[in-house]
Amino acid sequence: MILREDSENYILITQHDHAYIAGELLSRFKKEFIAVEHFESFKFAVHQHDRAWIVPDSHPLLNDVTHKPFTFLDFPEKLRLYFYRLGIEQVNQANSYAALLCSMHYSSLASVSSSEVAVQFVEREKMRQNHLISKLRIPNTNLLNYQLKILKFCDDLSLYICMNQPGATKNQEVALFKKGFVDSEFFHENGETRIIASYKDRNTIKLNSNPFEGSFEVKVLLKRVPKKLVKDIGIADAYHAEPTTFFKVTITGPQSKNSHR
Repeated sequence: MILREDSENYILITQHDHAYIAGELLSRFKKEFIAVEHFESFKFAVHQHDRAWIVPDSHPLLNDVTHKPFTFLDFPEKLRLYFYRLGIEQVNQANSYAALLCSMHYSSLASVSSSEVAVQFVEREKMRQNHLISKLRIPNTNLLNYQLKILKFCDDLSLYICMNQPGATKNQEVALFKKGFVDSEFFHENGETRIIASYKDRNTIKLNSNPFEGSFEVKVLLKRVPKKLVKDIGIADAYHAEPTTFFKVTITGPQSKNSHR
């Protein structure tokens, strides 16, 4: 779950809805950056890369330390890795190439931890990856690694959209992306500088270099859950009691004029 909040409400966005936005970003990428080979499987992987969170996000839990809903950042590691594995296996039932990319993605996230459960997860996923590479007769991992780079950029930009308050100043942004998106230099027009996003106004995000085909609009689904209701009936029941709403934001480049306003 992705969490924002104001004085009265928790603003909650599911990981799977965030992943759908990442898939929409991929569909807008300039064709010069996209390989035709395995593209449909790649697109499926980006849309489904957070499928692991569907079950835990369907029943939010309250963190007894922060007294706020658990998010993808503080969700208990052992449970998170269990759901990672479940998500990869679900994707594999539909598309093994997409599952391979999802496994690589989750392994990179888990590898930052030195815990025994994380090390075991990465080792097992490496075995899965080797098996799938052999099964799919993939001669080398060059394309996979490149597609993973694009997946991570789309993932990060979608997280920027979802985690920040609309219209946030640079000082108000979440720390993760203030200095740009990690490993995004290849997609910058000069090939050397990180792509940096910032809010131009409440409804427009401006990139310092645009890897997409022009300007476009994305729709973000969310639930606004009153904190008082959470206190009265608990986070899960409060979450299910509230309707899904949305906001829209336009993504644009440094000199592009907004469209779909």
